[in-house]
Amino acid sequence: MRFYLRVANPVVSIIVLALCVYASVHQKEGGGLDLRGALSDPLLTYFLAKGLFCSSTLFILGHLLLHLIEGPRRPPDERGAA
Repeated sequence: MRFYLRVANPVVSIIVLALCVYASVHQKEGGGLDLRGALSDPLLTYFLAKGLFCSSTLFILGHLLLHLIEGPRRPPDERGAA
């Protein structure tokens, strides 16, 4: 579980963001990227907003869960002190 939260979760978050941003700026006709297209069409704006929201939520909730599992981190000199 910790491997997923430390390594796989941020990678999946970046992949989700990249896919949704690519879907919002990709043009079918020319095969190129149109950055203005993301805000010109409501459906493309939806994909851009969905990518931003889902990737940030996945990343933040993963770190929150990791913090709940491991507890707060203390400096090394305070662990041995009574």
